[in-house]
Amino acid sequence: MNRIALGLLTVAAGLLGACSLPSPSLSLLASDCGGQFGAPGDVAPSDVFFMASNMADCREDSLQFAIFRSDELSYGFVTPSDHGEEPSDAHRAKLLAEDQWLAALSDQIEQPGNENRVLLYIHGYRSDFDDALDRTVTVRNLNAFSVPTVSVVWPSRKRYLSYLYDASSIAWSQGYIDSLLLTLVEKSDNITLVAHSMGGRALVGAIGRLNLAKPDKAGHVHRLILVSPDIDRHQVLRDDGSITELLKGGRSVTIYSSQEDLALRTSRSLHGYSRLGSSDCSYSVDYAERRLGRDGNCHLGPDLPGLSMVDTSAAVAEGGLRHADVFDTCVGRADLAAVLNGEPTPWRETVAPRGGRTGYRLTHASYAAQRDDCPA
Repeated sequence: MNRIALGLLTVAAGLLGACSLPSPSLSLLASDCGGQFGAPGDVAPSDVFFMASNMADCREDSLQFAIFRSDELSYGFVTPSDHGEEPSDAHRAKLLAEDQWLAALSDQIEQPGNENRVLLYIHGYRSDFDDALDRTVTVRNLNAFSVPTVSVVWPSRKRYLSYLYDASSIAWSQGYIDSLLLTLVEKSDNITLVAHSMGGRALVGAIGRLNLAKPDKAGHVHRLILVSPDIDRHQVLRDDGSITELLKGGRSVTIYSSQEDLALRTSRSLHGYSRLGSSDCSYSVDYAERRLGRDGNCHLGPDLPGLSMVDTSAAVAEGGLRHADVFDTCVGRADLAAVLNGEPTPWRETVAPRGGRTGYRLTHASYAAQRDDCPA
């Protein structure tokens, strides 16, 4: 995408993203979801749990979720579809009462052999209910264990030109996401959070509140993984920035960035400064670094225990905005699987440190030398 096209997209995103969203139809507001409830005993170990702050749409035979916000949270589970189909479909979703949902999730967390694990995935920009579930299943399947998994769904408009709407909606959903994490640290002492794109903002906010509200339980969150995070880089990586809160309690924090991420280039243009998920130096708040340009490795982070800054520019996915290369490439999925499972990552190459800051990059050559498969 050339600079002119990127500039036009930025202007369009700012103008159209601010357009008001029409009110939900009366038929949606009047729809009865009573027939969409399942029973706790229906939840299988392979199912995915969800918490959605979208408005439930029960006008059809299958459960759907609208793009509108709802103050009434929806809890439920989804049975992933058969092999060869899309990983998950909304029509396979069933609702549960909140107490039943929490009991069913707790039962899976406490199963022998699970070691009290639970995995949460927070989706990003331009992702609807189905998209969030598909990506949640991808992440869950990379885990070597059958870990109880929760898809945290917030109301994205799922339009390229609704960036500002999505940014507003995830900010609005923050309190619900915070509360969910505060509840789950009482049920599990082995929690992993994975967030993509704008979801990284919710992850950072939820961890900050957890550290303040329950410092004795905050260490129950063991690992944090931010994929292409759309959040101000300097806000996180500066001295005493958000990274300090993320690493508290000896957590492992992995941050994936790229210089090829077109979605984050647009976000950077809208915000004026670099995003955490970009390794491009052109818009760095360290003005001396700007001369290093796109190839300057500005994803480097402070040399702190537990922190891994990983550039994925060489993990090339076919087409698209290159905003999900970690999920869409073999080396990206292999690295994510290794982080989830606490395994070595021999396909990473160490980037030359600069000013006490360190990081890595993924390389296809090293990956090919280590493996001849592609994680599903």
